[in-house]
Amino acid sequence: MSLPAAMRSRFLLWACLWAAAAPAAKLPDWYGRMLADAEFEARLVRERAEIERVAGDSFQGEIVLVELRVRPLYGSRLALRRADFLLRARNNNDTSPAQSPDRIAGSAVLALGAERSSSSGGVFADETNSPIWGGAPGSGTRPRRLGAPPRGVGAGAGGAARQTLERETRSADPVLGRLQAIELPLVAEDKPISGYLYFELPAKTKRKHLELSYDGELGEFLIEFKQPE
Repeated sequence: MSLPAAMRSRFLLWACLWAAAAPAAKLPDWYGRMLADAEFEARLVRERAEIERVAGDSFQGEIVLVELRVRPLYGSRLALRRADFLLRARNNNDTSPAQSPDRIAGSAVLALGAERSSSSGGVFADETNSPIWGGAPGSGTRPRRLGAPPRGVGAGAGGAARQTLERETRSADPVLGRLQAIELPLVAEDKPISGYLYFELPAKTKRKHLELSYDGELGEFLIEFKQPE
């Protein structure tokens, strides 16, 4: 049985008022771009808890993940490179190309330690070497220590301390293995692929300022990651 005209009018008016008062819909997590030979979808992972869940480490918030799904079109064969992708912060123009898993948690990493320059005291630290990454010449990034700080720091009368920077080889790193396993495949493929790319930006960089650009053999595009409501 159909509703009377007056009741239908009141119902439509109520529905319009409710819709106007409802909060704005959240922006989608996934952003799509279509090129001539491939379709891209990208999702930004900026929150530390999710980064740790996905990668096994939060990296103190200084690593940003972008999850990508790429589908070749018309029988095309995909050929992707890390250097084709760039993450940029629009507010200060900080940029980072996609980083290799080994660059982030590699088997050969720099270790920051300290040693005494004399036996008469002075500032000293336990010689607990923990890996650091970042700060490579020309990269514009800061070195950062991974893991716990030295077990003890103290001071005495006279003397001095000298910091040492040396290369340390690590045979097994579960974080490295995890990053390698979930990275976007970079081999030529003629079927859909998915995975993550890793970018190094300061932890203070906000999601709303970030944009991803691609410029490679398949063409180019730009995605601005807006802040969800």
